[in-house]
Amino acid sequence: MHHARPDDDHKQSRQNHGQARHDAFGFVALSGAGSAEAALNLTQPTVSKTIQALEEELGVPLLLKENGRKKRQVATTPIGEEVYRHALNLLHERDLLLARIDGYRHIKSGTLRLGLALLGSDLLSNALFRFRRQWPGIELTFLEQGSLAIEQSLRNNELDAGQLLAPVHEDFDSIPLCDYPLVVLMPRAQARHAALSLKSLQHEPFILFGSGFSLNETIQTACRSQGFTPNVVCRTGQWDLLADMVAHHMGIALLPEYYARKINPDTFAAVPLTEPEIRWQLTMAWKKHQRPTPALRAWLDIVREEFGKRG
Repeated sequence: MHHARPDDDHKQSRQNHGQARHDAFGFVALSGAGSAEAALNLTQPTVSKTIQALEEELGVPLLLKENGRKKRQVATTPIGEEVYRHALNLLHERDLLLARIDGYRHIKSGTLRLGLALLGSDLLSNALFRFRRQWPGIELTFLEQGSLAIEQSLRNNELDAGQLLAPVHEDFDSIPLCDYPLVVLMPRAQARHAALSLKSLQHEPFILFGSGFSLNETIQTACRSQGFTPNVVCRTGQWDLLADMVAHHMGIALLPEYYARKINPDTFAAVPLTEPEIRWQLTMAWKKHQRPTPALRAWLDIVREEFGKRG
């Protein structure tokens, strides 16, 4: 008994897919052209055979007939119209895939300009390492700023993509990177409660981030919603320096839980914040109505893979 080899199976599968596409293409060509003669230089007998084969395979009529014969001016049956629309979509998706593959083939050189937030850039380490390994010919350049400055640089076309806090403006598309609550960072000896409300902190000195951080506005807006303006004694763009200031009793800070986990628990207390809960939601964003370069598409694919795994 003859057993087909795996290579034979793959070859047959490719032939079947190719024939199916040919049938669909013939149907699209004939239906869209209005007459067989105009169907992309296909002769009427060729197209008719293709349509007949497709009808036999599907077991339904695709074209209307007149006196037992198909009309010369093509009109589709209701199910034929549905097959036609699906065939168009399939061919469109195939063309998009081929264009994308062709784009990847040409990613040999160039530059990818990324805006990295001073708070959150380390989230991208693995994605950046993967991109470098996969596309070694692409030069990576970084603008390391707060998210407000990154957003402006995206608008000015000075960056291809960058980290922005959610909610992102409607001018941008984005991929979620993380979602952590803010906690109250204070010296351990000062912590007396399992959780704190924001209003209970109104008389405390606050250490905030630098002026270019969107997170500052988020914190200050939340404070105002609780009926007070925070007493800001210092601002810094470095979270580890911020932690040192807290350790020296200069004030308290609201820090994403992600960073609070990195701090020595013998020195600091990271107390959950309630009423209201404030969240740090960072995204990778890019301009919505601007065609991405092949390098940017490759980067976004890696970001989706890397952060999609985290759910």
